[in-house]
Amino acid sequence: MTVWMKFGTPTARRALAVCCVAAVAACGGESDETAPVENPSATAGALPVSVPAATVEGGFLVVTPAEVREWADAGEEFVLVDARDPVQYGQEHIPGAINVPYVDIRAGGALPPRDARVVVYCSDPECPISRYAYSSLQQLGYTNLYDMAAGIQGWKTAGYPTVIGTAPAGEAVAPGGEDGS
Repeated sequence: MTVWMKFGTPTARRALAVCCVAAVAACGGESDETAPVENPSATAGALPVSVPAATVEGGFLVVTPAEVREWADAGEEFVLVDARDPVQYGQEHIPGAINVPYVDIRAGGALPPRDARVVVYCSDPECPISRYAYSSLQQLGYTNLYDMAAGIQGWKTAGYPTVIGTAPAGEAVAPGGEDGS
């Protein structure tokens, strides 16, 4: 006897219909719990910066340069990983970024703690290195990962400062000035 035949009796079909209606009601049916929030400060815009509003693209949590800058300005804790090679990092990188090339990530090189919020980036949206790094970190057990898919080019286009060479982050250059404005 098939499963459908078990529900073939009128009583069984009514029981199944009641279960379906109950499931729909439990998963978002009309209730007082879905009434509009009357507290104007309890809106999505009032969420603290520490609640990331990343989008998912191709299975990767993606953040914009503006979101990363907000986290930095708000003093949020995260590790910014430049996954490009040391030559590219030495030419120019984002202030505060550490250089952990993708090949070193795959080899289990000097990595941040597994429980850290990690943002990886590479050159630009066409560069796959940040996504390779993201996937490798995921395989190593990292769960709080973000891909700044726009890369350093997106950061610069937004007018944020960069570091030329391997000098300390205080020696930054940006199209809008040293403070990124």
